[in-house]
Formats: sequence, C-alpha cells, structure tokens
Amino acid sequence: MTIQAVARHLGVSWDLVKGIQKDNLNKRYRLPKLAKIKRIALDEIYQGKKLGYLTIVLDLQRGAVILLAMERCRCTDSVLEAFETIGAPD
Repeated sequence: MTIQAVARHLGVSWDLVKGIQKDNLNKRYRLPKLAKIKRIALDEIYQGKKLGYLTIVLDLQRGAVILLAMERCRCTDSVLEAFETIGAPD
C-alpha cells in the first residue's frame, strides 16, 4: 500500500504517514547489528562526474542497509575503511 493510500484511508496527511514511516525505519535500522551478519551484498552505482559513486552494502538475511556511502572513486579501500569505522567483526 502506498503512503498516499494509507494517508487517505486514515484521513491524515501524506507528511504525517511519511514521518511515522521514517521514524520507524530510523529506530529499526539506524544501528545495524553487525555481529549476526553472515552474507552481504555490495553494489556501486555511478551517478556522474559531479557525484561519483554511491556504495550500498546490504545484510542479505534481513534485507537491511548496513552501509551507504558516496565516494568520488570506485575503490574497495573506501568500503573497508567504512567497515573499520563502524566496527565490523573480523
């Protein structure tokens, strides 16, 4: 069901429903549980010269975003550095 459909069904504004959804997602996924991760997926999306690459790392079991980073280059080092920063298990 879309945000607009939920808002219409409840008789509230789109902004209110979106705000509730955003708060819920923040609470559930703001701090990923890295100790239980067994498999990840990594994707890099080129966004053009000005923006560079968007790197996304997902926990494949939960479908949660673990890392979202924008980099000028397409390099593994930036992903490894990010994992060191957030304390990924060895």
